[in-house]
Amino acid sequence: MKLRIVLQTTGVVLAAAVTGALITKPLLSYLIDRHAVHNGPWRTSATTGSADANPYERAAVALAGLYALTRDEAIYYTAFTDSSGERLRGECRYQVRGTPPPARWWSITAYDADHYLVPNAAGIYARNANTLPLAADGRYTLTLSSDATADSGLPIPVSGAFSLTLRLYNPASQVLAQLDTLALPTITREHCP
Repeated sequence: MKLRIVLQTTGVVLAAAVTGALITKPLLSYLIDRHAVHNGPWRTSATTGSADANPYERAAVALAGLYALTRDEAIYYTAFTDSSGERLRGECRYQVRGTPPPARWWSITAYDADHYLVPNAAGIYARNANTLPLAADGRYTLTLSSDATADSGLPIPVSGAFSLTLRLYNPASQVLAQLDTLALPTITREHCP
């Protein structure tokens, strides 16, 4: 009898743990998105890495963005969709176009659906102010594809969802006042099977 009660209790606890794990990530994503500042396909928060962050944001940082710096040190923008609102997918090819943001240094990184760097033979995990050449008009173009190896390419997963993170390190003072209007890069789907 006692063994049956222990097994039933263990089953209930295990079921609760599995259910909690399955709903935590989608629920956090929904809550973070509701509190986020949106700028085209990019979203951010003025409180990431600060004492002002709400509990949902702190949980999201613990889940996918450990070691978030304060807003004076870095502003993080994340995109899960292209500029037309379609989910970013590894099967597709994209062009990211923009001008260098007002920050001392910046970078764009691709992450797979589990928020890990995208493994690739080229060993390219991000592009930044030092690795993206600027055209005569001061703009850069970054190609996203699963086989990217060129100087201005960034590998993405072969298939499935992925995200981009744009980091602005030591952002100019006006950035916090312009989180939703700052000129950020566009993400254009070029080809998708």
